[in-house]
Amino acid sequence: MSSGPVAIISDLHSNLEALTAVFREIDQRGIQDVYCLGDIIGYGPDPGPVIEMVRQRCSLVLRGNHDEALFRGADDFNPIARLALETNREMIRPGFLRPAIRKVWWVFLRDLKVSEQRGEMLFVHGSPRDPIREYVMKGDVMFSPRKMEEIFELIPQFAFGGHTHQPGVFIEGVGHKSPEELGFRYEFSKEKGFINVGSVGQPRDNNPLSCFLVLHSDSVEWVRVAYDVAAVQDKIRRNKAIDDLCADRLALGR
Repeated sequence: MSSGPVAIISDLHSNLEALTAVFREIDQRGIQDVYCLGDIIGYGPDPGPVIEMVRQRCSLVLRGNHDEALFRGADDFNPIARLALETNREMIRPGFLRPAIRKVWWVFLRDLKVSEQRGEMLFVHGSPRDPIREYVMKGDVMFSPRKMEEIFELIPQFAFGGHTHQPGVFIEGVGHKSPEELGFRYEFSKEKGFINVGSVGQPRDNNPLSCFLVLHSDSVEWVRVAYDVAAVQDKIRRNKAIDDLCADRLALGR
């Protein structure tokens, strides 16, 4: 772990404008270390530049379910997500007479690890039980208590994930708290916590602002960042291989 604060980003989804704005905020805060919890690609129009920015700027990068589907297929995705993923694949797939950087991007995504533990902190994309695919939702506290027990059993003290695009923290024995309920800061305590960092490229908590996390020595802080949503929407709508819903939802945060 870095001796200073660490920025944690997730679910970028080929949204270059959002990622650029988030890195601008990270740089303005003087944060040197950045972790990425996966889903670099999918949904958005700029997979290559987003991969390259992550490759250059992040000291830890994990595999998300969209990144994995690039290689194993997206048969279990809904049609809109599958079409966008297949479009992203074609935009970065290496081959004869294709730019050499595509091979670099391809190998980078192929070789991503699925989890990382550093001290008492576990980093995943999905959940400690299934680091890539399992969603941990607010409703699980009430409707899937055994699932939450099993998740907490696998957490050393704190775990960090993304995947749902909904920031917040699950506190053992307490339940779920949103950033708004916590004043956008969660102070560490003796209880175990599973912390969702939110989404840079496609927020789904009814707030269209990009979201990322700053990890301090004694707490975490959620940060919201405005970006040029209209510019991304225009790129998506001009790309007839990506459904317009992927553009429409960005303005709604859903």
